[in-house]
Amino acid sequence: MKQADSIGYNLVKELPQLLYPKLLTGDLPLWENSNKDVEITKNSFAEKETQAISPFVGSNDLFIHEVWKIFKSNFEFGVLGFSFSGKTKFGGKINYGFVDAADIINLLKTTYIPCNANGSSTLSYWDVLQSKKFHFNVVQFGKEDFKTNPIRAFEIRDQAIKSEKVYRNFFEIELNKEIEYKILHPSINTNEENSNLYFTIQKLVNANKQTILNAGGDEYFTHLMFVPWKIENIVVKERWTKYNNIPFQELLTVQLFIDKHSITLNKAQLEELDLKMNLQGIEEYLSEKSFSFILQRINSQEIAPQEADKYYKALRNNSWNKIKS
Repeated sequence: MKQADSIGYNLVKELPQLLYPKLLTGDLPLWENSNKDVEITKNSFAEKETQAISPFVGSNDLFIHEVWKIFKSNFEFGVLGFSFSGKTKFGGKINYGFVDAADIINLLKTTYIPCNANGSSTLSYWDVLQSKKFHFNVVQFGKEDFKTNPIRAFEIRDQAIKSEKVYRNFFEIELNKEIEYKILHPSINTNEENSNLYFTIQKLVNANKQTILNAGGDEYFTHLMFVPWKIENIVVKERWTKYNNIPFQELLTVQLFIDKHSITLNKAQLEELDLKMNLQGIEEYLSEKSFSFILQRINSQEIAPQEADKYYKALRNNSWNKIKS
């Protein structure tokens, strides 16, 4: 399996990075092959990596072991495990080994895969595997390795994955975006809404210091209990989901920077403070974007300041799988 990240995620890149720490410590069983006859020790794994031309996490290939079945025009499959390979500095092949899917299924189901702006913010590794939304080639089917008939590999793949005569129950990926933006400080912006927002939040924060500390402020702020707090920056995280092609914005957190330290408040904590702007609740007010801000991140992708406007316009106007060009 080889894959570019044009679909929002790169399973070939991300899965090795997810498993690598556990392989180094020996906390994850690693086998010589899918028969699981011989286990590879953490020292043997480390030795293999020293012989490689690039690190384990820099591999360009990922092999997924699956069982496939087509019965009465229904395609079913199950993920058995993963094999990893590399190349030596002299061009030889390195077999890093096989990881049984059963040993990491909870990790795969509970960990979100990093996605760029084209992908989804709440997509687990297991979701990706069950969606079949990635580029792959069949390299072995039973005992057939396709060396004498390589076209047959494409025929088998396309029958299972693309044929209109076959029903599949793949995981449907819902495109949603987690975005992060910084509301510009009034000292560098003339928008009156920015000035009002900073003033209102600063006033509320100073009137509710203990409540905010209880919500998650670190010990640093206890030394500032009896001096006015000045808000230096405000960073907001939201999750956007489309309904009938209209983005719905859900507030996740507001991060307040005070004296070069930060306090992060979630939606429930903000509602407890009863923060209102222009007679609106804070979530509704933020959704209108009447203030000046700069987009900093979409999903796992950091957005350069000079590209922030372009990405925000794409988020508003483009198909959500075509945000990143």
